[in-house]
Amino acid sequence: MVHLGGNVMRVVLLVGALSLCGCAASGPSFVEESERMIPVPEGLARVVFFRTKDSALYIARNARITLDGEKIGETAYGGFHYHDVSQGRHRLQADIWDVPGGCELILDAASGQTYYFQVDPRDESFLAFAAGNLVASMVTDGELFSLGLELGASAAESYGRVCGGAFKLYPVDPATANWKLLELNLSG
Repeated sequence: MVHLGGNVMRVVLLVGALSLCGCAASGPSFVEESERMIPVPEGLARVVFFRTKDSALYIARNARITLDGEKIGETAYGGFHYHDVSQGRHRLQADIWDVPGGCELILDAASGQTYYFQVDPRDESFLAFAAGNLVASMVTDGELFSLGLELGASAAESYGRVCGGAFKLYPVDPATANWKLLELNLSG
């Protein structure tokens, strides 16, 4: 009888899950979508979120984006999405529901303006999770204990940070954003 250790079983489950999920954005290209976009309506600002394919970390996970505490979309690997928001001050956040922490920033939106925000995986969060896994594998073979150490390490790494969690969110100038957006598709 063959015994699969906890880490081997985890890899088998991960490969299976990746084969079942749509990992990358698959909607219209940015060029196609921009042809359909209406100009920013009077009194509103447009906010564009995008995630390049520069990092394979969290490739199968979408970054959840919230505006003033309300979910407005998810940014997929190689994807973008946009939203029109009222002018004024807004709190933006990028996170994943099951990873401790999130990256938060404030946007002072002016009427008629478009703002671009890149969403990237945070190496620090991934490394903390991996370190928790390494320690757990040396101490025990228990899956719940291992998961607890992994999440605990991630939480400790993100504790007290304005930009913690699995993803970082930061503003990008329009010229750079438009150049990067050319290779992306609308997130589902």
